[in-house]
Amino acid sequence: MAKEISCREAGYDCDFMIRSEDENQLIEFVQEHARETHDTQMSPTDIRGAWKTV
Repeated sequence: MAKEISCREAGYDCDFMIRSEDENQLIEFVQEHARETHDTQMSPTDIRGAWKTV
């Protein structure tokens, strides 16, 4: 099953959303986006707690 995470659902005024069946790929992209766009760090645990299964 695919996992999805979006900045809007996390409370950010940002249109970033990613959906992937590859959990490692999703974590990598979210960490890169968080670092480059929001100047913040997200651990894999934080990301797993924020995504939803679609």
